[in-house]
Amino acid sequence: MAINITRLSYTYANRAAPALRDVTLDFRPGQITLVVGRSGSGKTTLIRCINGLIPNSYKNGTLHGEIRCFEESTAGLSLAQLARRVGTVMQDPDKQIVAARVVNEIAFGLENIGLPREQIIARVHEAARQLRIEHLLSRDTHSLSGGEQQKVVIAATLAMQPRALLLDEPLASLDPPSARAALRLFRRLADEGIAVILVEHRVAEALRIAPEHCVALRDGEVAFDGDVVGFRAWLDAKRGLQDDGAPSELRHPSSTNGAPLIAFRDVHFAYPGAPVEQLGGVSLDVREGDLIALMGPNGAGKSTLCKMTIGLLRPTRGQVIVFGQDAARLTVAQLACRVGYVFQNPAAMLFANTLREELSFGPRNVGMPEARIQQAIAEALETVGLSHLSLDQSPFGLSFGQQKRVAVAGVLAMQPRVLILDEPTAGLDDGTAEDLLRRLLRAERGPQAVVMVTHDVALARRFANRVVLMAGGRIVADGPPSDTLDNNAAMRRVELIADALPADG
Repeated sequence: MAINITRLSYTYANRAAPALRDVTLDFRPGQITLVVGRSGSGKTTLIRCINGLIPNSYKNGTLHGEIRCFEESTAGLSLAQLARRVGTVMQDPDKQIVAARVVNEIAFGLENIGLPREQIIARVHEAARQLRIEHLLSRDTHSLSGGEQQKVVIAATLAMQPRALLLDEPLASLDPPSARAALRLFRRLADEGIAVILVEHRVAEALRIAPEHCVALRDGEVAFDGDVVGFRAWLDAKRGLQDDGAPSELRHPSSTNGAPLIAFRDVHFAYPGAPVEQLGGVSLDVREGDLIALMGPNGAGKSTLCKMTIGLLRPTRGQVIVFGQDAARLTVAQLACRVGYVFQNPAAMLFANTLREELSFGPRNVGMPEARIQQAIAEALETVGLSHLSLDQSPFGLSFGQQKRVAVAGVLAMQPRVLILDEPTAGLDDGTAEDLLRRLLRAERGPQAVVMVTHDVALARRFANRVVLMAGGRIVADGPPSDTLDNNAAMRRVELIADALPADG
């Protein structure tokens, strides 16, 4: 047995309800175990217990039960000892990246365990080859897209050659081709004898690599534990019970009249020292009523373009016009009153000890009257479906999906006129992601326009009124979903048409 869990329960400090309840599971070498469950079901907590982050980093919680890793109790192992046996890829790559350059990031763990230089170099290049990121080795990690960062973290983990691999939402920020390549790699690693534990919301894609073992968590308990045949039957039964007759499409109404809220005019951008431009002449209007799905492969320039609307990046050439004013002449605070930006990773936004501090920070800093702030917070929490949370609790004890919704609430509380969501479905199951968008579109004080950076074609088809496809720093197509997403030539160019993925990898 690679990992054996017996009657595991865990309650975070200052939380009344346990995150895990009496969980007993076995994970075997040479098998892929797919772990699923809605946001907040206990998946990430399970990973933290296995890799030792609980109780070594998450202190003062209450832990019961036993975990054995390759026949040895993890209670007697340090984090460093566990890391040599069990590799972990977390949901948020920002939390794992420590080096300034990609090559140093992949080598970091190897250097810490004292491998000879020649062996380190060989492992770094082999891991980069496996993830097809050799071209990124000389890049600065801060200049990478979220998907590129995710691939670097996976490469750094594989370079350590662990006997078990914990993957917490590894596909969340990956475009379809990168996700397919990663899944094929996970399948091959399992076939070579590694125990692979794959926590993933993109269930349909994960099932295509034929996991031998499937586990579903619900409210911290094991709801299913069995083989893939039984799991498919369980899923079908669950979907049948949850079919509420919801409409197949929910579109945001669009207005084509009037001046654009945001206008990109021949925007170019290049990171210092980069051999090519990240953006090569982008022109795009965002108008009132738009819900734009901005799509394309990792590194296409989607996030770079969006960051210009809040002043985090400035064009090297061209203009970004925000509500009739050149963004280059506005401060970050002035832009924040008009445009709200929710990053891919909530850790990039959350900082306060309580939800009350977290959610009041933005409104207070844009000059909202104190009497209005509490009402704005309540409305924002209602919109993201978290009105049941206590404002006195810490955001860091929440699940990744809940943290993501808190980050959205923190931006909504500032009541921006345009909202930009960078990978809004990353870390959220399909039901939670769709519920969030429905609530956002129906909110009385919601934004006048929404731009979401996403790889989720089904979500774009269901909610967007416009789909903008980007590749190589340029716009390839812009139009209604029925036109853009059915344009096979454009979809191939942006690598969003999936090829067959053989079950054997």
